[in-house]
Amino acid sequence: MNFLKKFIGASPIDEVALIPSGKLFLTRAPFLPKGALECLYNDALIKIKKTTKEHYYQISIIKACPEGELNLESVDDEGDDGESDDSNEDSGNNDEKVFSIDPELKFRVYTKSDGTQAISWKDVNGDLGDRFEFSVDEDIKYTEVDNFTFSLYKCLYELRYQKSADDITDINQLSEFVYDPTTDDEAVEMDRFSRFAMSCASSQELR
Repeated sequence: MNFLKKFIGASPIDEVALIPSGKLFLTRAPFLPKGALECLYNDALIKIKKTTKEHYYQISIIKACPEGELNLESVDDEGDDGESDDSNEDSGNNDEKVFSIDPELKFRVYTKSDGTQAISWKDVNGDLGDRFEFSVDEDIKYTEVDNFTFSLYKCLYELRYQKSADDITDINQLSEFVYDPTTDDEAVEMDRFSRFAMSCASSQELR
């Protein structure tokens, strides 16, 4: 598959790291009436890109376009990468979502029960427990995800310390940026609500 033709806006100039294929979901707490999982992009890429402001980076998820179709809106928006107000609200258009890389988003990289890898981060504008999840295509090598993760943590390092991460050669040097949901008060609270909701649902079924 020709990803250069398939995706619009993946400029190599500002690109730091890329995973060329996957799906974007919005995951919700199971006790919410909206449903636990919503597919936003069934076919997409995820990349880390520079902004015009030193030590500030963005995550960009770009929806696949049919070959031969040109998303002019997405192309026009490429020139505005550095104009972010550095908030963590997603921006872009219907075919692209852009997020400022910031610890507040609580990035997490993990292996799912089916063996595929995923990258998730907090939806700061959503309900309690809402997170975006980029589910990596099973054809993508684990080393590609590892390299992407390393680049992501280096971006968080640069944001926190306002200096280059070029001297960082081992991901273990960036352990402070690894998000652990078991130590997150918000995640613990969500789990408590989830258990309570499931208990209430079970009680209703027994009546």
